[in-house]
Amino acid sequence: MFKKTFFLFLALSFFLFSPTISYADDREDLEKKITEYTQKLSELGTAKNTLANQIKILTSQYELTLLRITQTENSIKNLEKEIASLTVEIDGLNTKLNKLSSLYVLQIIDNYKLQKKVPPFAFLFSSDLNNFLEQYKYVANVQKASQTSLINMETVRANYDAQKTAKTQKQQEMETLQKTLATQKTTLDNQKVAKDKLLESTKNDEKKYQQLLAAAQSQLAALKSFSNSAGGSSCLSSSPGTGSDGNFYSQRDPRWCKQFIGSSNDTIGEVGCYLSSVSMTYKKLGFDITPSAYAANSSIFWSNTAYMLTPSPPSGYTFKQVSYNASTVDNELKAGRYVIAQMRMSTIVGMHFIVIISGSNGNYKIHDPWFGADQDFSSRYSTLGIMSLRLITK
Repeated sequence: MFKKTFFLFLALSFFLFSPTISYADDREDLEKKITEYTQKLSELGTAKNTLANQIKILTSQYELTLLRITQTENSIKNLEKEIASLTVEIDGLNTKLNKLSSLYVLQIIDNYKLQKKVPPFAFLFSSDLNNFLEQYKYVANVQKASQTSLINMETVRANYDAQKTAKTQKQQEMETLQKTLATQKTTLDNQKVAKDKLLESTKNDEKKYQQLLAAAQSQLAALKSFSNSAGGSSCLSSSPGTGSDGNFYSQRDPRWCKQFIGSSNDTIGEVGCYLSSVSMTYKKLGFDITPSAYAANSSIFWSNTAYMLTPSPPSGYTFKQVSYNASTVDNELKAGRYVIAQMRMSTIVGMHFIVIISGSNGNYKIHDPWFGADQDFSSRYSTLGIMSLRLITK
């Protein structure tokens, strides 16, 4: 029994450690293409703003996103292989650790029995010195094996802990990459929609494109004039409250005030009154989307500008742009829906969007994306200044 245990230990020692499998990932070609498309987009960004150029930009953005998706998917596949390899290695180390532990217990028992069988100074009473020396040597070998077993157990345990830590890190990397991949796929869908909307709105006609571009630039300039006249795109020092009904969003909220809208160079603080108004209107209907989330979707803004295309209302609702009529506003409010009003400013240069939340016949309570929640309409505006209404209605 003693010799069998000892030789089992020796046999187990030969395969204590398994090699870690490494996977090489040749990503040079993919990275080269990504660099080429990034450079191409940079060059297109400085070219003349024509319909053909915008289509090239959107196409290049789409292709670049596809390449980045491929890059992320390749990284995920490699991580999956590494995690699978680590799982096998950890299982193997766990098995070895259990065997070594069992073996060490047997060695302790053997060592104890041998010490009882061959006590110290037994040679003084032994009639066969050679037999005693052989037994003593065997006891020494078992003791040495026990010490070696302890060292190997600690080595395997440390390796086991290190591999478990590595696996946890790889799993965390996997979760991050999966979130990145989901975002990239959403971006890809948005880019396709943006291109389709551009072609639909222009009918692939350069003259039509330039007309729409001029209109978008004119409205954005008017919105920016308002914010500049009202004190610039000054962000608030802290997030404001959500108003009496819990639906207020400020374009000056520090959480998104300096965030660029879509692919433009304009911020929510500068020209985000309309998208903030749409966010409030949607929230009233039970579809909560923050101005930040709205601004992040480049497909809903026209041709790399901050000009918002016609909103896509929630299921069961339609979007309408109509002239101001007090009964229209009153009916919407009675039905439990907000009304977005496009205002021509009289005391301040420019144009602005606000949300009418309650009241009737011109005596309204409003959420103003710039000035704050629960404002009296008449304290700042007049119904004569209402250029149009935007309705998300049934």
